Amino acid sequence: MNRAITPLSGFTAESLAEMHARCFPEEPWGAVALNRILALSGVFGFVAWDDDMPAGFALARDLGAECEILSIGVLPEFRRCGIGTGLLDTVFGEARRLGLPSIVLEVAADNPAARALYAGMGFIAVGRRPRYYRRGGETSDAMILRCAVTGLPRPR
Repeated sequence: MNRAITPLSGFTAESLAEMHARCFPEEPWGAVALNRILALSGVFGFVAWDDDMPAGFALARDLGAECEILSIGVLPEFRRCGIGTGLLDTVFGEARRLGLPSIVLEVAADNPAARALYAGMGFIAVGRRPRYYRRGGETSDAMILRCAVTGLPRPR
């Protein structure tokens, strides 16, 4: 097994949309929406590979004063193998390289696996968006999380 994380460049919005749909079947982002996101100023991303198979992705944006993770996902068959942590480490490295002091993201309050991953990486809750996520007929709050990037080693 050969794992790697590479920049998103060369990865099409269509391929990314297929991955997003597998990671988030209840709220997939289509190729048109992803093309719009990829065209935004400051957007960057990474793809995690398991041999020659894409296993996950991270999309982020340099907002000038901080980095925002727009979406991060690991395909179901590759979850709990360290790929999410590897993608986050890579985003932290890029944010550090860009001189951004913090990373912010939103996570569904009812997603304990993602919340545990982010807590383990040092993210803390700084806000909440009530009923932000819609799945089927249900809603879930979004928790807004932030973590310092520069000057501090991240906990493990």
